[in-house]
Amino acid sequence: MRIKRIFVDTQMKKDDNMPILFDTFPKLEANIPWIRLGPMNTPVERMGKLEDKLELDSLWVKRDDITSPIYGGNKPRKLEFILGDAKKRGYKRVMTTGGFGSNFCVANAAMCKEIGLKAVAVLVDQPMTSYVKKNLLFNIYCGNELIYIKKKKRLKWIKFIKRIFNPKTYFMLVPGGSVPLGTLGFVNAAFELGEQVKEGLIPEPDHIFVPSGSAGTVAGLVLGIKLANLKSKIHAVQISSYTGYEGIVKLAYETWELMKKYDETISDVEIDNLIFERKYFGDGYALPTDEGIEAIEIIRETENLELEITYSGKTFAAFLDFVKENREEIKNKTILFWNTYNSIDVSNLIQNVNYKELPKQLYWIFEEDIISKL
Repeated sequence: MRIKRIFVDTQMKKDDNMPILFDTFPKLEANIPWIRLGPMNTPVERMGKLEDKLELDSLWVKRDDITSPIYGGNKPRKLEFILGDAKKRGYKRVMTTGGFGSNFCVANAAMCKEIGLKAVAVLVDQPMTSYVKKNLLFNIYCGNELIYIKKKKRLKWIKFIKRIFNPKTYFMLVPGGSVPLGTLGFVNAAFELGEQVKEGLIPEPDHIFVPSGSAGTVAGLVLGIKLANLKSKIHAVQISSYTGYEGIVKLAYETWELMKKYDETISDVEIDNLIFERKYFGDGYALPTDEGIEAIEIIRETENLELEITYSGKTFAAFLDFVKENREEIKNKTILFWNTYNSIDVSNLIQNVNYKELPKQLYWIFEEDIISKL
């Protein structure tokens, strides 16, 4: 069974297959690989009911939960450049790595299935959450070849696995695809937002809230916002201990260097638009917080949007606290929540998938009575 391809309607007037980034910097198109994986031009929506509830104005959401009808969220934006590179270089497999509930591994598998590549994922332990089972079953559905290893032995086994799978395997073993090439997906997303501002679809945001995991999404936005001449401050909400402020800035400059390599006209930038929010991390990656759970319930009740506990719930909690605590200062400001959650429901695709196609070491996830808070 093939995932039905129905691209969502967007607010963007331009119906161009190419990234806006290539229109702005044409020299990049000739040197940087890219493959279309979905419409990506996601709508911006005013959260009117939330505004009424909080007695505030100009609260918005960027609907990256519907980047692609195959698998939404922030991952497809990165994969358009990463898988474009793999295709261009003639690779047949693409190997990723992450926790056994990894959204990036799932997104890679879904997109590889769509464009005729074989996906392989090296999985390690992570805290149990409700989406883990769904992601594992969707991995099977998409034909992802799964290799499970103990986290402590990860580096040793990855070196061994790379020897086995060479030379036809494209290795994307940085979590989340957060390398300069993948980060370009969110430089492009910032230009997309800039076009929406120009078209009057949203006032220019003063503050943007986005999760910070492996850094690629945030690094692309802080760089892209600068290059697009927008004034927005990016609030990166920590959801992982993988990287912090310095890592985000470093990746942003590395991505700028990649662009500058192919187009010398790209202006110099100073990354001074980043605010790193640490207090919403809680007890660790994928572990729920009370604030995050409450935030999920609020956006569900007011805007009928679904979030999750690991990334988007904690980020929206930071968004809510910011607008409540700075009520007077933001009266004439526009605050944007960048929703990176995949809202595409794959339940019908995985209902007949047998978990025993997983590595045996992961059977316990389906056979033990595991209760998750969300």
